[in-house]
Amino acid sequence: MKIAIAWMIMVCTCTSVLYAEDRLDPTVGAEGFIEQIKLPGPELTGKPIGPDSPMVVRVTNIFPHGDAFRYDIQFHGLEPGNFDLREFLIRKDGSSTEDLPKIPVRVKSLLPPGQIEPNALNQGWLPRLGGYKVLATLAAMAWFAVLLALIFAGRKPKHKETPTAATLTLADLLKPRLQEAADNKMEPAQYAELERMLFAFWRKRLQLETDSPEAALQKIHTHPESGPLMKQLEQWMHNPARDNAVNLSQLLVPYQNLPADSVEPKS
Repeated sequence: MKIAIAWMIMVCTCTSVLYAEDRLDPTVGAEGFIEQIKLPGPELTGKPIGPDSPMVVRVTNIFPHGDAFRYDIQFHGLEPGNFDLREFLIRKDGSSTEDLPKIPVRVKSLLPPGQIEPNALNQGWLPRLGGYKVLATLAAMAWFAVLLALIFAGRKPKHKETPTAATLTLADLLKPRLQEAADNKMEPAQYAELERMLFAFWRKRLQLETDSPEAALQKIHTHPESGPLMKQLEQWMHNPARDNAVNLSQLLVPYQNLPADSVEPKS
């Protein structure tokens, strides 16, 4: 019995150590955490992300600690390497952050040695746009369409056709996810997944595959069709406040004429 208890304690201790290492040294795109770190000076917050920023940093909790504050900090590395989180923090009152100590973190790469970009994206967009949830939604819509056909079989045709899954547009599939983002019901990883999907879609549609990821992202942000939704998504990701006046229908206008079963631009 004593041996079994000792073994369980050792396993739990090793698991806790590995989990702590993962929180401080996450892989690219994964969440990293630093909890209860004491930093001097006025309150800090995450610096707004730019087109070339390699790191997304958010302050999730702040606790007064004498003339300083203790912070819970969450970060996402967009590229591998060693970073100093203080470079991605700013004072809420706009004062200098030069008095902050170094906050070193490491973002590990999942790519093989020598490979600097991910493998080419597979053809087809459904896995990038939500995977199982989207497939389940399409399956439910198809089943409902078959049910309607069985119910109304033999009746006189009406002037208006019954919508089916085949008439769905890309805007129809994006709207529920954007509504979740607007209502602050999405996890950070879901924001990142949606942002990567939109980046890959517009990079291919605007024929920017030969551009570097940074240059392509800059062009997508400034393009009149792709820019508004990409900018709004970043606003939702990095600003806890929510603007209830955002018009989702207006943001989805560029996607209304795109079929849901293909992302290839039609000639």
